[in-house]
Amino acid sequence: MVVTKMTIKDIAKKAEVSTASVSRVINNAPNVSEELRKKVMSLIDEVGYKPNSIGKQLRTSKSEKILVVLPTLSNPFYATIIKGIEEECSELNYGVLIAVINLNNELERKYIELLTTKQVDGIISFFSTLAPDEINKMAEAFPYVQCCEPTENTSTSSVSINNKKAAYDAVSYLTSCGHKRIGMISGYYFKTSEREREAGFKEALEKADIAFSEELIVKSDYDYEGGQKACKKLFDLENPPTAIFAVSDTIAIGAMKYLSTINKIVGKDVDIVGFDNATVSKMSSPTVSTVSQPRLELGQTAVSLLMDKIHNSSSINKSVVLPHKLIFRESTGIKFK
Repeated sequence: MVVTKMTIKDIAKKAEVSTASVSRVINNAPNVSEELRKKVMSLIDEVGYKPNSIGKQLRTSKSEKILVVLPTLSNPFYATIIKGIEEECSELNYGVLIAVINLNNELERKYIELLTTKQVDGIISFFSTLAPDEINKMAEAFPYVQCCEPTENTSTSSVSINNKKAAYDAVSYLTSCGHKRIGMISGYYFKTSEREREAGFKEALEKADIAFSEELIVKSDYDYEGGQKACKKLFDLENPPTAIFAVSDTIAIGAMKYLSTINKIVGKDVDIVGFDNATVSKMSSPTVSTVSQPRLELGQTAVSLLMDKIHNSSSINKSVVLPHKLIFRESTGIKFK
């Protein structure tokens, strides 16, 4: 006799897995192992389970919510981008949920379940720990957009700036000021943007006919303390730099703090350029010269790209590159009245 009143919960109990796992199988989610898929589908066939019409309606209806996935809360750079996302979503009557994964792969997968189980309509990811092929599979099945940090070798819709050109412009400014010994404080985990910014750094040195030295690139966490430690490494060198290019304003401010402890005057003895034009860059003392990213527009564009996917799953992927600009302040000797 065919059983017709089985529920997802019943199937999950028989399969000894969670209801979310069964739901992912039924909805053909990409992040499901072949072993789990076969196990659940075999049980579904065995008991003759058919999703009820209400359940089907719930799975196919819109939640009118999106999920924003952040790698960390330690970088104030994200605040204005999120403001752009929230303003755009408010106009469209969409709610915004924020998830912070702290670079934890398991936590990221757990939050992605909100998408695969239709609790949110799409995801804007600022950084992913997932492998490129897994991201591609997910983006084929669900609305998914990457903001600021597109993963290499993926074909998702994304919005960012040209990080290589931005770094090139910042370092070229320092070489034009006469600096021959320029240090760079890069980061540990934003692999795409870090690699591009390091490439721009090296290209600017080459253009200025300055020999590159590996010891002048040091790695840092994206926080104040990381900037201090990285700057100390640069100034422990036998021949320390006269200028520093940092991949975030928070790192730059940490570097300035360390320089104050060794009686170096920022903007006179050492010039510093940060990155992002975060709010703290114009509140610090001295204020920070920086590469400005169009943060509000980054958020607004990410929402626009995501809505394209939500309303038309077959829409083509788009890679949008927005313009950057250099802002000069006291950390490069620019004084304001």
